[in-house]
Amino acid sequence: MNYAEIRAWFLGSYYSYCRLKLRHRSAWGDGESEVGFAYSELESSFDLPVEKLMLEVSALILSAGRSSESVKKYHMDAALELVEQIDLSSMLKELPPEEAADLVEDLRLLEIC
Repeated sequence: MNYAEIRAWFLGSYYSYCRLKLRHRSAWGDGESEVGFAYSELESSFDLPVEKLMLEVSALILSAGRSSESVKKYHMDAALELVEQIDLSSMLKELPPEEAADLVEDLRLLEIC
């Protein structure tokens, strides 16, 4: 899957969870988040390290600094570990240029590389 597909899938789960919360008029619990729900729905869906990296980056971007430090650390550590496993420059060459640019911009925004 490419980065746009993973983001779209993530946002679809995010959206569905928010709709569910509204439909049931349920209050948000401590530590509960739409990002956490979407991540848990997708975390076992990918085999390739680059796909897993894209998922971690999506979770971090969509949290936009609103997650707890422990959650942020979890996703940052996972992303950094995946970057170490991947030959990032080679992987980026395999992506369409727009996809590679989006991923690189997000990685830089998160100060991962």
